[in-house]
Amino acid sequence: MAEFESLATEEALDKHVKRHAFDRLLMLSDGVFAIATTLAAIEIKLPEHADTLSDMLAGSGRALVAYALSFAITALFWVQHRDLFARLHRVDMPMTIMTLLMLLTIAIIPSAIHVVYAPGGTGVPFQFYALTQLCCGVVNFTMWAYGAFRPGLMKAEVPMRYRIARVVGAATMPVVLLPSILLPIGQAPIAILPALALMIIFRRIVLPRWFPVKATT
Repeated sequence: MAEFESLATEEALDKHVKRHAFDRLLMLSDGVFAIATTLAAIEIKLPEHADTLSDMLAGSGRALVAYALSFAITALFWVQHRDLFARLHRVDMPMTIMTLLMLLTIAIIPSAIHVVYAPGGTGVPFQFYALTQLCCGVVNFTMWAYGAFRPGLMKAEVPMRYRIARVVGAATMPVVLLPSILLPIGQAPIAILPALALMIIFRRIVLPRWFPVKATT
């Protein structure tokens, strides 16, 4: 799908319907991702009577951290989504449903992170936030696996090595987030940090050596 549809195009109905489904789903996805990052910024409440910049930053530190984290995570999933759709030839109903599930969880990220960084919070909001991220990771992995191996969805030019590499890479995020759901609150960060470091090493060093293909293919 090289370009969005135009009212002036003349093409067969079947081809038009397929392109229309792809374009509308892609536009909806970008819109939800954009709204999610915007809502995260709205949650920032700066102190109105701060005497110095340091006082203002200290008074809004939690909100700023929550916004930065929300934006980074949303951007991460957007990049994954962009890379997948750039290589798809078309979408079908299962891919559409999985995309809508992804958008459902993406839209919750700003509220979930805001509750985590709210003063006086408990560990339960963190578990809820981690659960939303786990769901995002699982859906993202499922979308990549389905898109890569379902005949006719991904463009034929995309090599199998690249498909396998991206599917394996997408599977690492749910594995990293799983301890935050299963372990007690105090132990979850201790387990997540080493797992996160291993995920970065695996995705950036090990995986490219196993599947040495160009990411732009």
